[in-house]
Amino acid sequence: MLRFAVPGAAYVPFIGDGDLAVKLYMDRTVYGADLDPDRVEVAKGRLNGDIRVADCDGWPFSDIETPFAVADFDAYIEPYVSFKSFWTNATKADRVVCYFTDGRKQGLMRTGWWTTPDGRHLHLTTEAKKPIFHHYLPRHIWPWFDDYITKSGWRVVHKWRYQRDMMIYWSAALERLP
Repeated sequence: MLRFAVPGAAYVPFIGDGDLAVKLYMDRTVYGADLDPDRVEVAKGRLNGDIRVADCDGWPFSDIETPFAVADFDAYIEPYVSFKSFWTNATKADRVVCYFTDGRKQGLMRTGWWTTPDGRHLHLTTEAKKPIFHHYLPRHIWPWFDDYITKSGWRVVHKWRYQRDMMIYWSAALERLP
């Protein structure tokens, strides 16, 4: 069992009503954002922290210097734009755990369109999409992620994944290199 203490604040983009954050992050200060003002008001009433109306593809907390130890990118389809914005701009604790909800395999299989984690939009033939679909996380997402993290002076300590149908839920425990 991995033991990885991560004291610090949680960043929860796409927070909605805060229903998941209430269950998962009540022991932390939560910084969350969503485009829907009504849902933000609900989340504000449920959580301790700073909840804002904002586009989570950008970094909505440029005025905050609190170190973040948890970032939960429950974006349903596209978590990587928000992740890159967070990673580039947020103050981070020395250990961070990131969670991702990635639904890109659905669009890839249904339409042939795939937005890669680095932002390229590709339209693939039926034959070209099959190897990506079948090896999506280990051959396409994780190598990009590992490279992105390593280039920023961090290391991946542990990764975990769960797949339900075409939805992938995965996480990574990260540590700043000395």
